[in-house]
Amino acid sequence: MNEKIATGVVVRAFGNLIHVKFEGDIRQGEVAMVKVGEVELKAEVIEIVGGEAKLQVFEDTRGVRLGTQVEFSSLLLEAELGPGLLTSIIDGLQNPLEEVAQATGLFLTRGTYLPPLDYGRKWDFQPTAKVQDTLRRGDSVGFTMEGR
Repeated sequence: MNEKIATGVVVRAFGNLIHVKFEGDIRQGEVAMVKVGEVELKAEVIEIVGGEAKLQVFEDTRGVRLGTQVEFSSLLLEAELGPGLLTSIIDGLQNPLEEVAQATGLFLTRGTYLPPLDYGRKWDFQPTAKVQDTLRRGDSVGFTMEGR
């Protein structure tokens, strides 16, 4: 995919709310990364007015200044669901805190984001739906045991 990523710069900041003048196409709910030195802070676009967007930054904004670079991901903020989530201890951004502690120590380091699920682990999936079944919203397609 050769999609151009939208970028911008901070033009106003107050606490964890920043205003960004941007170029390109963005949308409400989109994830953006605010570049503070070598650290990238995750943020969400909460409002767009003309060529300026308001972003909520999910971490300490120390170091964010006028002109700080912002890169928009084109991805919406979302929760990832799957086997292993129920037995995990996660923060509000779905960082698995036990893995974060192994990677960075007992205190969460700014700009640390780890996948919420263990993609290498195999789960025994028991299908309840068959090929050619007609399914409606909310119907189960199968299950897997977690925590046993």
